[in-house]
Amino acid sequence: MCGIMGWYSFGHTLPDKDKITNMFSLLESRGRDASGICFIKDNNLIVHKDAMKSSEFVKTDDWKELVLPSSMILHTRMKTQGSEKNNANNHPLFSKNGIAIVHNGIIYNDKEIFGKKERDAEVDSESILHLLSMKVKGDKIKRLFDKVEGSFAVAMLDKYFPERLVLIKKDNPIDLYYDSKDDILYFCSEREIMQEALSIEKTTVRGFNLGEKDFHFYEMHNNYALFINSEGVESYQKYYPSKSKWFDRRYHYSNTPEEMIIECPWCFSQTTYYDGKLFNKCEVCGMGINEEDLYVI
Repeated sequence: MCGIMGWYSFGHTLPDKDKITNMFSLLESRGRDASGICFIKDNNLIVHKDAMKSSEFVKTDDWKELVLPSSMILHTRMKTQGSEKNNANNHPLFSKNGIAIVHNGIIYNDKEIFGKKERDAEVDSESILHLLSMKVKGDKIKRLFDKVEGSFAVAMLDKYFPERLVLIKKDNPIDLYYDSKDDILYFCSEREIMQEALSIEKTTVRGFNLGEKDFHFYEMHNNYALFINSEGVESYQKYYPSKSKWFDRRYHYSNTPEEMIIECPWCFSQTTYYDGKLFNKCEVCGMGINEEDLYVI
């Protein structure tokens, strides 16, 4: 488990730094091995990260001297793969072509995604950065859902699209609050952390709930990508993972490495699928399943 958070300021009002400091410190409950931040300044990615708790990070000169930008992504890490002593394993992760991500979740097939390609780090999250950074035609987010086995909540910045924030969710939480007074969107792995740090409280009259004043809560749906720009929501699109190998790795054990559990595209039941086999049939409805049938979009 790791923690991600951040914001997007649409107007001229920036978040209260004391409240952001508190939120970042509270986020360490989701990971204490490392922490880091990323934002775009003068069309360049600015990344600060280290193997320390976020409550210690906010005491550093990098944080104390920081003037908050209009948008930022932040991360607290609980290591699962790759030592935090190698700072390349800590988040935010970034590529040479100007993309930075923070990730909460676990990826099971990162070694398969990289193959024999040289890696900069050891952490499984690097496979997400690799896919999003590839210069390929088509929808990179769809490619991510097609290729990755596992779970992810991702926030991404791209220096070539400095006014854009991208949030991607698959089986891990991303909660959002929009502050209509200050015109700021906040996101975090946990709603309660934002509520405490931003002093968000429900108001009631005569027992009727009137909401949370200027704050409006939203929960990202599963298998969605949210694109935010200076005008607001650029797009909010659902994706359909083409394969469910990660389900097989967690719950279904087999001596045959090509065997996996998928959802039948015809009857939607769980069935065994043999990757590379010429003919596959659903064990429930008996319909034939080809590889292209697994790609819904």
